[in-house]
Amino acid sequence: MSRSSERLFTPGPVTLPDSVRQAAREPIVYHRTPAFSSTITRCEWFLRELSGAGSRDRALILTASGTGAMEATVMNLLQPGDTAIVVQGGDFGDRFAAICDCHDVKVRPIAVTPGSSCSDAEFDKITGYGADALLVTHHETSTGALHDLAAASRYCRKHGLLLIVDAIGSFLADPINMEELQVDALIFSSQKALALPPGLSFVVLSARAIGLLRARRSRSYYFDFSRHLADLERGQTPFTPAVGLVMQLERRLGDVFAEGAERSIARVAELARDFRGLMEGLPYEFFASVPSNAVTALRPTDGRPATAHVAELLARGFTVCPNGGALAESIFRVGHLGALTPRDNLSLALAMGAARCAAINH
Repeated sequence: MSRSSERLFTPGPVTLPDSVRQAAREPIVYHRTPAFSSTITRCEWFLRELSGAGSRDRALILTASGTGAMEATVMNLLQPGDTAIVVQGGDFGDRFAAICDCHDVKVRPIAVTPGSSCSDAEFDKITGYGADALLVTHHETSTGALHDLAAASRYCRKHGLLLIVDAIGSFLADPINMEELQVDALIFSSQKALALPPGLSFVVLSARAIGLLRARRSRSYYFDFSRHLADLERGQTPFTPAVGLVMQLERRLGDVFAEGAERSIARVAELARDFRGLMEGLPYEFFASVPSNAVTALRPTDGRPATAHVAELLARGFTVCPNGGALAESIFRVGHLGALTPRDNLSLALAMGAARCAAINH
């Protein structure tokens, strides 16, 4: 297998760092031990630190995909009949709205043109009065767009709303400081910029959100946040976690913390800038008006559908990310997460140029 074929240019899963691969080779351990409790405690501390969480905030470790953490947050912090303002500008904003609808939470949508960023102007178009929470996907991974969290925070403070943020695509790729932005629930998962295998997700809860839990009855057994918080006090999870992934998580968080979150984010940003510079002269337009560092969404301008570009690159050993739904034929996405380098960017750009030449000659 060639080196290029081992590299995933996708927004998740991503190519794993060597340290994570090494941790995956460690023997599995039993989780109801003091040693594993210390692992959970260290991971929780790292997660809070890297999120910019406050001293009274707590981080929950869930064995679930990011969508599971999104649903768990809705089930715990909102009740049937509550109203959630939901930013909808792509598949994942729509998913938040669908989760609310599933749990009888009323949705007041902020419709954003796919590829555009939701900022103060969009928030000001809809009244926040009578609502209970604002749900926003920081990086709308389906379009590459980055929404303005500072504007979301101002809106929530103005209207007294809970701020619930899906940071699955943006955590450790774009700057986030939970305490400064007064985020009440920050959701992310293992397979994005954390560069771990899929299977773990995380919800960092503010002190205010934790206080709300005491007055509300959870509508989930497995995802009961109060139960998770109680077990966290002894360095445990209520149910058997993905033990091997937690061991890899401890190694990875230690590496990121030693390097510093700012440096990790800067490296992703540099990869994104480098790749976007290499696109000059190739038949693509950038789709997102304010792109995340994590992903570049490209619209082909040569008249061929995006799916054809994805298939040609896969045939050359390069895995990029197709789109689904209404944008399937219009755009595809290139990720800048995981163990990628500028050399990998150059290899992909050369393959994209070669594919273009082959299409012209054909």
